[in-house]
Parts: sequence; structure tokens; C-alpha cells
Amino acid sequence: MSFTKVMILRLIFFKIEFILQSMSKFCFQFFLFSLIALTVGCGSTKEIVLQTMEPSPVHISQKIKRIGIVNRSIRPEVEEDETGLNRMVAAEEQWLLEQGRNAALTGLFNELLKDNRFETIKILDSVPQEILHFEMVNDSISWTSVENICNAYDVDAIFSMAFFDTETTVSIKKTSMMQPNLMRVKVKVPAQELTLETLIENGWKIYYPKSKEIIDEIVFNDQIISKGKGTNPLEAYKAIEGRKETLVEQSKATGSNYGQRLLPFENSVERSYFVRGTTNFEQACVLVENGDWQGASQLWEKELDNSNSKIAGRACYNMAVMHEINGDLTAAMDWASKSYKDHKNKNAMEYLDILKYRSFQNQILEQQVSR
Repeated sequence: MSFTKVMILRLIFFKIEFILQSMSKFCFQFFLFSLIALTVGCGSTKEIVLQTMEPSPVHISQKIKRIGIVNRSIRPEVEEDETGLNRMVAAEEQWLLEQGRNAALTGLFNELLKDNRFETIKILDSVPQEILHFEMVNDSISWTSVENICNAYDVDAIFSMAFFDTETTVSIKKTSMMQPNLMRVKVKVPAQELTLETLIENGWKIYYPKSKEIIDEIVFNDQIISKGKGTNPLEAYKAIEGRKETLVEQSKATGSNYGQRLLPFENSVERSYFVRGTTNFEQACVLVENGDWQGASQLWEKELDNSNSKIAGRACYNMAVMHEINGDLTAAMDWASKSYKDHKNKNAMEYLDILKYRSFQNQILEQQVSR
């Protein structure tokens, strides 16, 4: 229920309470609950969920058949003056940077192998770093370098890991824990809880030298929180289990997610349809809830020529929804247009725009899946 509706209801309830304050508590509550049920249940439309197939947000040219993957991320300098716990965390951070990069590249590589649009997928781990120098203006690999790489390794486009960075925040707080004493009896002892919050940032770019176009660029951010308890910070650090494995798996998932971003995906959208106006609308609502769209459409067809233009417009609108459900967007747009133009149904104008956009997206989708 909308916020405005809620506020109106509250005002009504306060006024009713003032007028009916002489009523018994039971009768008054019964009256209020009845009013709520009446208000909520009197809507003229109901919502349904429709599963749609959406095109990938990244449009890859049909001329791109061979892919080269490069790691252009720069390794940060290691701090040498760290000691104790911070030194251990910093050492693990360096390990993660190396393993995380490789895992992310592998994740992307594995996903691209599943994409039948591409004939060849290569991880170009032998490209000299000096060739991957970037332009300071936009932090991208120069087009001269991109063309040289494509020519040298016989690929059409470059998928570049633009950067892979990790940053860990360390925090410690006092707590307690159960620990065996000399008699091997567990007792509560003072302890410290160590929390490591690691932020992983992973950026990708796709270079297409033929049109000198950066087809896509995106940054993924993931956070991993690890905790451990011990009698001192070092013991708490040692008590953390599976942190390395979790961070590497998350890094691999980042590369995999980017590969999946290049594919069409399923989406859930809501559509409304009219359920009030005549007995036919009410009966059709029952049929829709039971999955009988054909039966419902037969009842709506009986209202298409209703002398009440509002009712006829609702019937046209519902016919549009039915055709979209059945996958016929052309017929759906025709019915939505009729509902708006012939019967001035304002909802139909917005719905028609949605259908036109879906039709445009479907054209892109057909290009992506027809390769």
C-alpha cells in the first residue's frame, strides 16, 4: 500500500475513533479491521510476474571471433616496515594479489570458453609489461599497443584486467572465550576478537582496435569479512579459518561474473491487469490465477464492445497483457495502442512504451543469440 494511502487511512481511523468512542472495544476493532480489508481489497488491478529474456548489456560485434585476455593490473609496492600482526596481514595480502589476479583471469577464461560466439580464447600471459603502457589521459592501453598485441597474437579484441586491488582493515576488540585450564576443564578467559575486512576491487575493459572502441568497462567491488578469537592478536589471527580460500574463490567469481555479463539473462518483471468493472473481469481474474489465460481472454473479448468506453479500454489493455504473456509483442502493442487511442486509457500509454522498448531489446537479443 502506498504511503499516501496509509496516511489517509490513519486520518480516517482517528476520526472514526472520535465519533465511535462510545462503542465497545470489540465492536470498534471489528469495524476497523473490516474497513482495512475493504480498502485493501478494492483495487481495480492485480499484479503478475512475467519472466523475460534480456539482451546482454555488452554488445559484441559479430566480427569479434578471437579473444585475447591480458593482465594490465600493476603490482603495488610492498611496505617493508611492517611488524608483528600487520606484517603477517601484509604478507597474506601480497599472496592474495597474485593468486586473486590469476583466479579472476581463470574465471573469465572459463566463462568465455562456454560462449559459442568465440572461436578462440587466449590468456596472453607473455605480453611484456612495457607494451601494456597506458595513456595518462584516460588510464587505458594505447591503441597502438592494442593493435600490436592483436597482430602479434592473432586476436580480434582484448579483454584487459585493468586493475586488481585489495585493501584489508584490521580491528581488534576485547571479548572472552572458553579455553581448557590445567585440569582440562573449559573456563571463560579474557580474549581478543580480530576482524579483517578485505575489499576486493576488480576492473575490466574490452578493447576493439578495428573501430578504436572500448566496448565495455566495469568495476566489481566485493567485501570479505573474516573473524577469529584468541588470547592475543596473533592467536586470534591464526584462529581464522579458510580466509585465503574464500578470497581466491571470490576473486574467481568476479571474473566469472564478468564473463556472464556478456550473455543474455533472465529477468522478472511485473505487469498489472484489470480485475474490476464487470462480472466477466471478476471471473477472468479467477481463471488467470489458475493459469487459464485463454479462458480469461474469451471473457475479456465480450467486453471489447462495451458501451462504457472505460470498460472497453480495460478489456483492450488486458488483451495486450495476454498477448505479451504469449510472446506476441506486435499484437500486444496493437491492443495497448487501441486501449489508449480509442478509449483514453492512461495506463495503456505507459504500457505501450514498455512494449516498444521490449520489442527493441528483442531485436538486439536476436542478434546476440543468432551467432
